[in-house]
Amino acid sequence: MAGALVSASTGAMGSLLGKLGAMLTDEYKLLKDVRGDIKFLKDELEVMNAFLLKMSDVEEPDEPTKLRVIAVREMSYKIEDNIDKFMVHVEEHQSSCSEAHGIRKLIEKCNSLLPDIKTRHKIAKEVKDIKNQIKEVSDRFLRYKTDESCTSTPAKDKVDPRLRALYKDATELVGIDGPRDELVKWLNEKEGESLRFVSVVGYGGLGKTTLANQIRATLLGTTFECGAFVSISRKPDMKAILRSILSQITKQDNAFYGIDDIQLIMDKIREFLHDRRYFIIIDDIWELGTWEDLKSVFVKNTCGSRIMITTRIVDVAKSCSPSNEDLVYEMKLLSDADSKKLFFKRIFGCEESCPDSLKEASKDILKRCRGLPLAVNAISSLLATTSETKEEWDRVRHSIRSSNAKSDIIDTMNYILSLSYFGLPHHLRSCILYLALFPEDELIRRERLVRRWISEGFIHGKSGQDLMELGDEYFHQLVNRSLIQPEKIGYDGKVWHCRVHDTILDFLIAKSSEENLCTVLKEKCKPDGIVRRISIMGTEGEDIIEQLDLSQARSISSFGDIKQLPSLGMSKSLRVLDLQHCGKLENHHIKDIGRLYHLRYLDISFTGITELPRQIGELLYLETLVTSYKLRELPESTTRLCRLARLFVSPGCKLPDGLGNLVNLQELDKIDALQLKHVEELGKLTNLRKLKIRLITDQIERDTLVQSKEKLVSSLCKLDECGLGSLSIEYHMREEEPFLPALGCIREVIVYPRGNCRVSRWLASLPNLHILHIRDTMKIEQQDIEMIGMIPNLLELTLCFSIVDGRQLIIRCKGFQQLQRFEVYFAGMGVLMFEPGAMPRLEELRLRDFKVKPKSAAIDFDFGIQHLSSLARLTVSLSCFCSTAAEVKAAEDDFRSMAKANPNRPTLEMTRRNPHEMLQDEQKDMAGSGTTPEKEEATNSSMPNRRCTFGYIWSPSYSNCNK
Repeated sequence: MAGALVSASTGAMGSLLGKLGAMLTDEYKLLKDVRGDIKFLKDELEVMNAFLLKMSDVEEPDEPTKLRVIAVREMSYKIEDNIDKFMVHVEEHQSSCSEAHGIRKLIEKCNSLLPDIKTRHKIAKEVKDIKNQIKEVSDRFLRYKTDESCTSTPAKDKVDPRLRALYKDATELVGIDGPRDELVKWLNEKEGESLRFVSVVGYGGLGKTTLANQIRATLLGTTFECGAFVSISRKPDMKAILRSILSQITKQDNAFYGIDDIQLIMDKIREFLHDRRYFIIIDDIWELGTWEDLKSVFVKNTCGSRIMITTRIVDVAKSCSPSNEDLVYEMKLLSDADSKKLFFKRIFGCEESCPDSLKEASKDILKRCRGLPLAVNAISSLLATTSETKEEWDRVRHSIRSSNAKSDIIDTMNYILSLSYFGLPHHLRSCILYLALFPEDELIRRERLVRRWISEGFIHGKSGQDLMELGDEYFHQLVNRSLIQPEKIGYDGKVWHCRVHDTILDFLIAKSSEENLCTVLKEKCKPDGIVRRISIMGTEGEDIIEQLDLSQARSISSFGDIKQLPSLGMSKSLRVLDLQHCGKLENHHIKDIGRLYHLRYLDISFTGITELPRQIGELLYLETLVTSYKLRELPESTTRLCRLARLFVSPGCKLPDGLGNLVNLQELDKIDALQLKHVEELGKLTNLRKLKIRLITDQIERDTLVQSKEKLVSSLCKLDECGLGSLSIEYHMREEEPFLPALGCIREVIVYPRGNCRVSRWLASLPNLHILHIRDTMKIEQQDIEMIGMIPNLLELTLCFSIVDGRQLIIRCKGFQQLQRFEVYFAGMGVLMFEPGAMPRLEELRLRDFKVKPKSAAIDFDFGIQHLSSLARLTVSLSCFCSTAAEVKAAEDDFRSMAKANPNRPTLEMTRRNPHEMLQDEQKDMAGSGTTPEKEEATNSSMPNRRCTFGYIWSPSYSNCNK
């Protein structure tokens, strides 16, 4: 594993040594004496780098050693900044010369000679200054010696590639059945009474949020009509919280994103909840004032509504549940039996598999963990990646035992987290500390995080190694160690998003501050010392933002509804600028971006920015550019970004001529390929590994369309031959057959059918198609489903269809041999039938908007779920439209029976879709029985509306993880 260029342990030493080595080559024309000085710098810094690496494994160095580490590490950043100024000049000089030709090139070379000589003399002086600085630091600390005995040996890292199995084991809940059942029973009793509250109290790591999630999964959609789950940070954004509640109870994601009037949002919530039985979970309230602001939106009706609050503070819990009818539930530590079960499950699978030689150490370690779930998980994750030897386990045991001052359980947990941190290899320490920049409860997209790690220099592979793949490996190592919480796993076993437990986040913030890797601003308080990486949460005062000294900052991250940014023109060392989802930022906020010559990463997605300054072409080091959906055109200068590796634009964004100049581009997402003025330019991007395109033939003249198709086919065939790894196509398909050949690089196809188009035989010819989504309703017959089943490597399938003449579609055993995930949106009354042996590898089945069978229907409801031999998860949302409560309940019972009949016993999640449109039994026979409108109204009013949320409930909004 190649060392990181930049890290928490060694600062910028890795990057700096690489640059000094490059400066000794013939490419950089240095004065004679300077070359010798640079050789001295390189040799001296290599020794210092070894010193930093050694000290990074010392958990509690003495004070003189701490000071020396800080001085050397900070010096590395300062030296690199000075070297970078020279290298930028060389890049600009070479770029301008390469663009000139003939006599013009000779003239420009002569004109640039004098300033080049001046620059070389200036560099010579700066190198002399750096040399003197290094000597001064060395002399200052010469008298301080490092005690060799205090150096610790890092734990060996063992990455388990079976992520899916490890993830399943790590999240199996232990000791939660009793608390869950007790609270569910309490929440369900005395239906029809007034609003009641339950508070769950306990310190971080006891599992309050996990318990609340389990209760939500048990109750929401069956006992209650609607609900919401929101997490509260220590600095809550009340507007965002209220928006989240409103979008969840109404099931309208992002529909209220533009509403800024808090009073209006509160009124809409109260109006919606007025006559509904609702269940709201407010997770992790830190202070009573937050609860006082929130509780006024919850209507006190007589429908039996419930509110659950989790908090770490007893006084807050009691204040949130003031009535004798309410309940304050105190979380308990795990019992010895449950602690053992959780501990051994994570490491060996079960207690019986633990070697006898490790049982004594296990007993002592569990005693020190004291039943705290987070502590048990953290230490077991550490031991799961170490060698199973008595010596290694004794080392961990004695490390815990030596924590004399850490007798309090919270201190013990923090100390165990410190053990997990020092058990990480060096390249992962920087990656985990970097998460301190993200807000509490933030849903962090894996790909966004990995791209930022790359731009920061935390990921450095061998020559030709794919850094995104290496970053994915880093990410999943942190998941395996239970240091980050995974959210949603794809068909390929990769985690899509993660969160950081707030207790772990507290540790990361403190540790990253100690290492001066990240700075998290405290409210109304300027940061002390040099700022390297900073996050702006939107709660800081404008005066604090204006006074920030970011002249040496390498990363600026902004979150929330911020209206102001620090002056970017002064941040000449900036590498990362991430403004994602800062909707109030506009064009003037990035007007000075062209002066950020070292910028590697720029994300302006979901902002109000509509155009980029033309000076963006000056950012010769830019590697990742994520644009706003409001950006309709890229500047022409974008084609000068010779190091750009990842470009993300919205469909409809006009790309400049000369796209083929971006020869280092590896990812391009998502372009209207047929609208490109010069489609053939796409074929010049021979380093592309991931490409997403949209194909729409509307509004293109026939002759132009024919030519564009031919050029596009030629370009894509060339890219396929050059190693394009993944081509994703959004196909707005008409009645004609697709014109693309069956390329081996096509991994994903999203079809939006138009007119009377049918399933194309072209899909069945794609050898490596992994994902197929048919998004709009399409009529599908048996022959179509069998054709789709012939796609040899299809792993994920989503269908939205109606069935011709209401006939069943039979999934036969011959097709879909590799399919792992199947999602169906029903648009007709028919159902599927799975034959024995069908879809042998299917793990997840999702039935959306499933039409409940009327009692008079002749179609058999049992459609063979028991034949899906690998099924692990079954999710069903039942459409209640024009069905009675008895029919809906009968359908739910049938699904339970089918799940139970499956030998795998898959987990079953059922929700009701549009329950307010459900009929009562009397309504079906109203015409024949002489029921009066008055009787009908009375009958309807006696039955509660069951408007429930289906699918996943994300908090904060799922939209926070785009790009």
